[in-house]
Amino acid sequence: MVKHRGGRLDAATRRRRILDSALPVFARFGAAAAGTRQLAAAAGVSEPILYRHFRGKDALFAAVLAAAAARLAAALEQAMAGASSVRARLLALAAALPPLIERHADDLRLLCGAAAARGDRTTARAVQRAFARIGAVLVRGCRGGGLRAGVAPRAAAAFLLELGLGAALLRPAGALAVVHAGYGRSAAAMLLSALLPAPR
Repeated sequence: MVKHRGGRLDAATRRRRILDSALPVFARFGAAAAGTRQLAAAAGVSEPILYRHFRGKDALFAAVLAAAAARLAAALEQAMAGASSVRARLLALAAALPPLIERHADDLRLLCGAAAARGDRTTARAVQRAFARIGAVLVRGCRGGGLRAGVAPRAAAAFLLELGLGAALLRPAGALAVVHAGYGRSAAAMLLSALLPAPR
């Protein structure tokens, strides 16, 4: 951690701290309900300091959302790294989903809440950019041939994103079969059946 003389944090470190501390606040309360006083207190700064780093709550939310999308995109890329076929990448994603949900619970809660909320145009664009970044990784994972006839990589990626977000909502709530140990294998089998050609 970089500090100036006197123990004060440098601007980049303080900005990072504000972003990191804002994530659980936005994930829990949403963009509309989280207040700037609450966000500043979570970061251990005053509201004027918060506004020095971000133009306002909407700008902070957009930055937190972008950081969450970047982390999730990197996690998906890492999960598929080294898999040389669409089948292998889909299996890798299915296997990675439960630990990914655990590790990125706040990121996923933030994305789900952002998708469900009706924000202003600036917030809506930030949400679209976040999902586009994650979707681009999934589209790359579905390219290279091997999908069922008539299934385009973009459609497969959208399907994967919907499944992932659904699991992210249901798993922490303890809902349905998502929490059972064998769910990952069942989900992988259904996923492969839906997206890949039937074996000959």
